[in-house]
Amino acid sequence: MEKGPKIRIIGGASIEKKEQTRKEIEQALFSHFESLSPQERELLKKFEYPKSEKELALIDFANEETSRLMQEAGIEPYDVPVENYHIIPPELYKKVVGDSGTAATFNTKQGIIFNAQNFRDNPVNFGATALHETLHLKAHFSMEVQEEGDEVSKTPYREGVTVRALQSYGYHEKYHHHFAGLHEAIVAETEKRLLGKLLDRPELAKEKEWLASDEAKEMRKKLAEKKEIPEDDIIWVGKKGENDWETVSYLQQRNVLNYVCEEIQKQFPDEYQSADDVYKVFLNAHFTGRLLPLARLVEKTFGEGSFRLLGNMDTDKQSGVLHLEALKKARARQVRKKAVS
Repeated sequence: MEKGPKIRIIGGASIEKKEQTRKEIEQALFSHFESLSPQERELLKKFEYPKSEKELALIDFANEETSRLMQEAGIEPYDVPVENYHIIPPELYKKVVGDSGTAATFNTKQGIIFNAQNFRDNPVNFGATALHETLHLKAHFSMEVQEEGDEVSKTPYREGVTVRALQSYGYHEKYHHHFAGLHEAIVAETEKRLLGKLLDRPELAKEKEWLASDEAKEMRKKLAEKKEIPEDDIIWVGKKGENDWETVSYLQQRNVLNYVCEEIQKQFPDEYQSADDVYKVFLNAHFTGRLLPLARLVEKTFGEGSFRLLGNMDTDKQSGVLHLEALKKARARQVRKKAVS
């Protein structure tokens, strides 16, 4: 077996069942197609698009960069095989995922699917999204396995910094999770920070030249003003019409992450020379799953209960806006409290 992720298995199931689950996930990574159901294999054989040389090169880039970040976090890196990336027609994507998003990661199956409609003619968007989804797939991952008689229940428990509900708390009936917004913020912010390196790839020379043109710059500027988003959030702008553009996702959640990093740096200037140094602590937690160092930093900067507050931030726009406001108020209280003492 090739070296891969260190999957943590929790729960009350027997050692044998836990080990079986671990091996199933490893098989899903390195023998991905064989681990799928007969129906899934048949659908992919029939409908999956073959990857172009450019798409293969961009998947390699996603693996290289995520492996480098894993190594910096002290985690042994590995590559996700190209066979685990699937580009499929929009009808099949909708059947599998629904109307949500344009790409999706399945940790238990160790695979990523892309809606061909959004990527086949847009290699910049494909490269950025492959990077984003590979960050998801290589995140810290753990499963809960419970056993009752012949019944074995398996559910994801941790993905990156996200903490999901335990089965005993009604995982299926009252599904909830914490740090979902922070998790997406870390992934999307990392994607944004690597866009420059992505566009330096020789496979994207033509696209980079277009984006550097006066025409594209003017289009990007007008789009940023119209949509009220930062110019450097715009991944792509094209000539095919008003919908021919792409942007980095989770702006509001990233605003929260960057604000938290800035305030922690101000609180601990001797330990962190810049907000980027604090961001790296969050990124490392994405790969290691260790939340305690983050909790200490946030609580000492924003006050008691603030880490739980950050954990309640979800992935929708309004949640990001409201949590930024709440954290700013918490920080102001903490600063006043420190001034008085």
